[in-house]
Amino acid sequence: MAQRTPPHSTTRTDREPLGPGFRRLLGAVGAGNLGDGIAIVALPWYAATLTDDPLQVALVGAATRLPWLLFALLAGVVGDRVDRRRLMMTAGGVKAVLLVLLTAVVALGVGSIPLLVVIALAVGVCEVFFDNTAMAMVPTVVARSRLERANGAFQGVERVLNKFVGAPVAGMLLAASTAWAFGAQAVLILLGVTLLLTLRGEFRPTVADEARPALWGMLREGVVWLWRHPVLRPMALITGASNLATALMAAVLVLFAQDVLGVGPQGYGLLMTVTAAGAVLGAVVVPFFAGRVHPATAMAVILAVMGAAALAIGLVHDVALFVAGYFVTGFVSSWWNITVLSLFQRLTPDALRSRAFSAHRTLSWGMLSVGMGLGGALATVLEGPMGREWALAAPFVGAGLIDLTLAGVAVLVFGRAMIDRALSEAATG
Repeated sequence: MAQRTPPHSTTRTDREPLGPGFRRLLGAVGAGNLGDGIAIVALPWYAATLTDDPLQVALVGAATRLPWLLFALLAGVVGDRVDRRRLMMTAGGVKAVLLVLLTAVVALGVGSIPLLVVIALAVGVCEVFFDNTAMAMVPTVVARSRLERANGAFQGVERVLNKFVGAPVAGMLLAASTAWAFGAQAVLILLGVTLLLTLRGEFRPTVADEARPALWGMLREGVVWLWRHPVLRPMALITGASNLATALMAAVLVLFAQDVLGVGPQGYGLLMTVTAAGAVLGAVVVPFFAGRVHPATAMAVILAVMGAAALAIGLVHDVALFVAGYFVTGFVSSWWNITVLSLFQRLTPDALRSRAFSAHRTLSWGMLSVGMGLGGALATVLEGPMGREWALAAPFVGAGLIDLTLAGVAVLVFGRAMIDRALSEAATG
């Protein structure tokens, strides 16, 4: 009897080229990520030239994230109703117009914090539609057997261009002119739109027009489908809880580095680079073995490693341990993203992919904002009875315990047979 290849395994076709369609999509997303990397530096820098109020500067940053909570579900519905390539091109085109407007505002010296918040919100909405739709398009430009490689490439490009390249490029552009930084973003997103224009294929979801329900009905259908799925529902909940744990640490990270580890601003920048380095290495290495490790095993191992690293950092206040822990965390974070995205894309029908992914992303990003608030509140409450050092360490200890608990939950919830059965049904359905 011939041995059946599991749906999640890596086959010989997984090492074949990903194809010109994927390269064009990756190029478009890469151009957008480089622009976003420039914005991470340029936007708060420009805000700081308009005001020295930390709250107002923080509002500008928050405005870029808020659309993920407010518009991700809508983006998913639209992505399952229209041609996804055209939707990405439209979102990119509108974003470019907004960035040209911002460039003119900066060049003319007529900027203000309220105007900057409004533009940041609008740009963020465009990013939600662009990024969410890009993830839904991946299975339409590569074979299912090569999803791990494709998602690994996405992870690597995002980390390299967003974290490593974007920041120094932004610094050079800002040294010349703040307007140049935003103008460069506009050029980059237009480059991405141009690459999408050359993409050939059918990118309209496979659903008949007459069978398509109303907007609200489609939104509800996507959320309900995700919630009823035996694999994707617990995966979304565990991802959200793990993101909450990550945000607990992020809330006090800069203070932990300064007051507990005793590093200055340059040292802090190097510490942050460690995570990106681990993530980039993961994006390169993980696709070569991810398909050979069952998703159930991978998720439990990743959560256990993340929990152990966070717990060690919180209990042993040492710079070398912090570097090692965050490097490993970056690596397994890429492994998690590649595993979860590939599994999600295989299990979700094309007609539901944008909506289901947006529901998943809404929960994940929502937990990030909740975790940030909880982390800051926890450190504030504990500073009196425990002292500043251990109060700042408490979110790391809490995050470690959460992830270790989630690892146990993953072992209990994600049975190999359950996931294999869901993959087989999705492949034949």
